[in-house]
Amino acid sequence: MNLTLSKFTINYRFKFNKAIFILLISLCISACQNIQNSPNTLIATNTVNFGQYYLALKNLSDSELQSEIEQQRLKKSQGSIEAGINLILLYSLPNSPIHNVYSAKSQLNKQLKVHKNYYLSSADQAFISLLKDQLNQQLYLFQQMMNQELAHDTQTAKYHIKEKKQLNKIAALELTVTQLTKKIIQLKKIEQTISEHGQ
Repeated sequence: MNLTLSKFTINYRFKFNKAIFILLISLCISACQNIQNSPNTLIATNTVNFGQYYLALKNLSDSELQSEIEQQRLKKSQGSIEAGINLILLYSLPNSPIHNVYSAKSQLNKQLKVHKNYYLSSADQAFISLLKDQLNQQLYLFQQMMNQELAHDTQTAKYHIKEKKQLNKIAALELTVTQLTKKIIQLKKIEQTISEHGQ
């Protein structure tokens, strides 16, 4: 039985390695064909499945995410279109150190506008479309939340102004009462003095 299991394992590894080898060769041939095309007819193709890349990002630690961010920024500075989209995914990832929905959305709009000839598989197109919808929804919710906070802050400010006005009125009334009390005391003293002189 161990011999059969061993043969199965070796056979499986051989087939797996063969499949990887064929995949690598086909990618190399595809890359060579893209290099040979003239610049006018060149259509870039992606070699990364963005959905799988996003799932892989979710499993990275904070330090690994930081390292990935630096790598993708470097690749983007060297002209990689994929790195630009990968950075958008890093901006979109909730636990990313650079998480920023506004940046993700603006970068996505920019990438889609600048790289119209960039070929995406139907799965990646669906993923990018879903990402765009999600970012729009998050921005809408943020806007709603900001509007609510603004309305709350406005109400709080009005309440504080009203409260301050009431406190000022109370303080003014207390001052008036104090002044009247002093005048009454003075009048009583004057009355007492007159009364004493009259006897």
